Amino acid sequence: MTSGCRSSKGGFVLIAVLMVTVLFLGAAVSFATFARSQIRRASDEEFALRARSLAVIACGFVSELIAGDNNGYDSPREVFYSPEAVLLLPFGDWEVNIGIMPQDALIPINTPFLPDGVTVRQEYEHLWSQVWTLLGASNAGVLALDFLDADVEPRVGSREDGYFPNKKISDMSEFLRLPEIEPELLYGSSSDLGLNNFFTVRGEESINVNVAPREVLAVLDPDLGPDAADAIIVYREDNDIKSASDLNKIPGLSPAAVARLDKILTGGSNYFLVRIGVRYENNERNFVILLKRGGAKCQVVNWRE
Repeated sequence: MTSGCRSSKGGFVLIAVLMVTVLFLGAAVSFATFARSQIRRASDEEFALRARSLAVIACGFVSELIAGDNNGYDSPREVFYSPEAVLLLPFGDWEVNIGIMPQDALIPINTPFLPDGVTVRQEYEHLWSQVWTLLGASNAGVLALDFLDADVEPRVGSREDGYFPNKKISDMSEFLRLPEIEPELLYGSSSDLGLNNFFTVRGEESINVNVAPREVLAVLDPDLGPDAADAIIVYREDNDIKSASDLNKIPGLSPAAVARLDKILTGGSNYFLVRIGVRYENNERNFVILLKRGGAKCQVVNWRE
């Protein structure tokens, strides 16, 4: 009997030892997994910090490059603004790729008014109505002016509501507060243009003719249209445009229209979109930065990563 009890107790002890061993092994595996996870996380954070530091250095380089470009125009014909061009900055085993795109291609929606904040600038009257008519939303175009202008007096055929900002907007999506402006009108679709194809909240009072898309060029003046827009695009592929007056060199363009565009069109940009990619071994991090030209360096307006 005693021998049998000892055997039974020995079996329990063995099971207990095995259970403890399993628990220790499980804890060890969990700890090892946690340790690897923490090491990986620390490595990822170290890469992110190093990549961000290199992006800041690259951004400073680009800022000085843009600020020093004083040839009077900003065009994809220039080597460092070409869509195919990628600037490479080596930092040892790290590689930094940079692409620069001049902006101001669209109509600045926050500057259609004279300094009184109410009266539409003469040079904007046609293009404003033309865009909204083209999109089949003429009534919404008049309402949008009341949405943006500085007073609370409704225009003819429009209205003023309490939620109208009556000031500049920071994002085009603010127009969705108007029931008359649906997402499709704002963003367009695969087959139709939208307000975002014509207007931007970024920009001063002019449009860079060297980068403006065909649809924008076609609505700038009553004496212009799709054919004139095509002629401008063909011309700028081989020629530098520094001001609206350079368009007089294009056969068939109305001199009167060119003269009227002098306050709308320019050959340069105030804003630049910079894409920076930082790569090390199999790791890569991308940055999208909006710069505004000014002085010896550019100002960072927006930074995304």
